[in-house]
Amino acid sequence: MGIASGTGVREVDLPWVDIGVRPGYKQRYQGFFDKARGIGARIGSLYADPYYHSPRHRHTFQQVRLLVGGKMKYGREVYEAGDCLYIPEGAYYGPIKPVPVEEGGSEQMHFIDIQFEGPSGIPYPDPDEVVTAQRALAQAGKFEEGVYTFPDGRNRDAYEAILEKVTGEPVVYPQPRLTSYVVMRSGAYPWIAHRTVPGVSAKHLGYFFETGPNIKLVSIAAGAAIPAASPAGHRAVFLTEGTASFDGKDFPTTSYFMLPSGERHGAISAKDDVKLLMVGWSKSEIVPFELF
Repeated sequence: MGIASGTGVREVDLPWVDIGVRPGYKQRYQGFFDKARGIGARIGSLYADPYYHSPRHRHTFQQVRLLVGGKMKYGREVYEAGDCLYIPEGAYYGPIKPVPVEEGGSEQMHFIDIQFEGPSGIPYPDPDEVVTAQRALAQAGKFEEGVYTFPDGRNRDAYEAILEKVTGEPVVYPQPRLTSYVVMRSGAYPWIAHRTVPGVSAKHLGYFFETGPNIKLVSIAAGAAIPAASPAGHRAVFLTEGTASFDGKDFPTTSYFMLPSGERHGAISAKDDVKLLMVGWSKSEIVPFELF
């Protein structure tokens, strides 16, 4: 589908999706695709129960994750609400498990997950095609603990098996530019007021490579707004707190926005105090180190 202008989606309006790849979780997400504009991305939430398990694996795309509830364990490292992870394309991460209640965790872990095409240019797979491929594979083999077992007994990483089904080709991973993922402890970052827009502040979490991603947490005071603009580079935005008004509609907490490069979008106004996770990137040009 083409994306002609900025668009917003309320998570509450989306269906729950279980692609059967990793046990113990459910998710809601929205895919955004426009080949002409170079947009291939997915924005959403993952809600994991205490028995969730994701084995060590990697992807052909890049991800930004923000933990908003509970605690999660990546290998031996434990992360908590406010921790933001950048996972480059081709880099291994995991295994991932929630921290159980008896060890200081919660009944359910919730993290934001933004997935999008990396600097290698390998296309991001359409989530609908991923679900279709998983269901076809499940009729012949078995998904268990993040691994797919073929009818002949061969084992593969579950998502890798699905991706090969989608593309019809062996998975070729890009050479990772970083040896591992990067963790940004957002609680240690200061809020920096915008130079010219009153009521708007940002935590500048990280900026990577010539194409981005440019990762920020943005705060908008009640009654203030990020003004209408034409961004240089695509923007994926997740509303983590408060209610925002965009394009004549109100959006509650856990809503998403896709703002395509070069297309003028309307203001994002705060009905009450609002916080956003904002990720900017492009296919080729340098993404300016700005809010918008």
